[in-house]
Amino acid sequence: MKRRSRDQNQRGTMSNHAGVPDSTTAIRETHNTYWLCGKPRNDLLSAPDALLLYLSSVLRNEEIPPPECSLEAWRLLLRSLYPHWVTPILYGYLRSWDRAHLPPAEVMEIIRREYLIGKVRSVQMDQQLGEILTAAEDHGIRMLILKGPALARSIYSDPAMRGGCDLDLLVCPDQVEETEDLLVALGYRCNNRTFAVSKNFYHEEMFLPDKNDSGCLAVEIHWRCAPSAGFVTAVPPEELFSRAVTISTDKLTFETMAPVDALLHTALHMVFGHTRNIRLTWIHDIALLAGQLRIPEDWAAVRDASATWGARNAVEVGLTMAEVWTGLTLPQGFDDFDLWPSPSEREATIWPDLLRRDESIPSSLKLSLSALPDRREKIHMLRYLAGRTLKNLFW
Repeated sequence: MKRRSRDQNQRGTMSNHAGVPDSTTAIRETHNTYWLCGKPRNDLLSAPDALLLYLSSVLRNEEIPPPECSLEAWRLLLRSLYPHWVTPILYGYLRSWDRAHLPPAEVMEIIRREYLIGKVRSVQMDQQLGEILTAAEDHGIRMLILKGPALARSIYSDPAMRGGCDLDLLVCPDQVEETEDLLVALGYRCNNRTFAVSKNFYHEEMFLPDKNDSGCLAVEIHWRCAPSAGFVTAVPPEELFSRAVTISTDKLTFETMAPVDALLHTALHMVFGHTRNIRLTWIHDIALLAGQLRIPEDWAAVRDASATWGARNAVEVGLTMAEVWTGLTLPQGFDDFDLWPSPSEREATIWPDLLRRDESIPSSLKLSLSALPDRREKIHMLRYLAGRTLKNLFW
């Protein structure tokens, strides 16, 4: 694969990727196990093949003529895309395409409006992040910005292309309580302080903004970068901070994960955290993050760390989805997953429970409790969860 410059990577171009496929078979087969979000799940795959292929071409930023479809078919496609948060990304590419290759004018206008909404939210997010970062710096709290807000400002040329529903902050465990107090002082509230319950079972807690401030997003504090599971290594936040990169825009300066860590984290979040509820936006993120990796050193780091993190399966699934949707081409020497390290025995053993957890309470509990270090803490969490269930039933 031809090496791209950092500038090209940040523009999110797909020009060096494989051409648009002539069949949707690979796309559909990919989501037999790992479902796309929507109601019903995989709702997007009900679209005609011609529209799915056109959608894939836009995600690759490779111009092709639009299919001849009714306006109703286009509207149904947009409706299916809504939970994927991908419409602003589509506009980010389509706005530079030849007019002959654009969707019908009415469809294009809907896509443009979604982008403009994203642009307003991006400005609001800058302001909200800026306030939190300034307060954190004043209190000596170091934060890494994660997921959507960080990716929008690091791998996209236009932050409005990549939206998000909350702000994710990673802090070291010894600064969680101070961060909680800081957010309360800024007007946020947390209805469930999970860190105090079990920092091993939980990995995040949510703070909601003042109800009167409709422009603010919820804020999630993370003290670990991945959900709880026995095979997912609790990578010390100190390691992530030691490799962090600084992103500077005209409005903000913040730290976020290095590209290798960001790709591993994005794959874990998507495949482990949302096995049956995957968004196209996350798949596109993985494609752009992969485009930032240096050959061969960063790819070797991803390959080796995927097993260390307990993310070997998640990385393969995430990169495979990026291949079929965006045309991502893995570099020579890293394009055969049979040559990657095998998943650990623990990961291989518990992975079936991950695939069943949405339909099986025992599998879900087994998966979550596997992260706890001893029997005593497992009993504590079972009692706590049982108490919460009873409370929700009767109050």
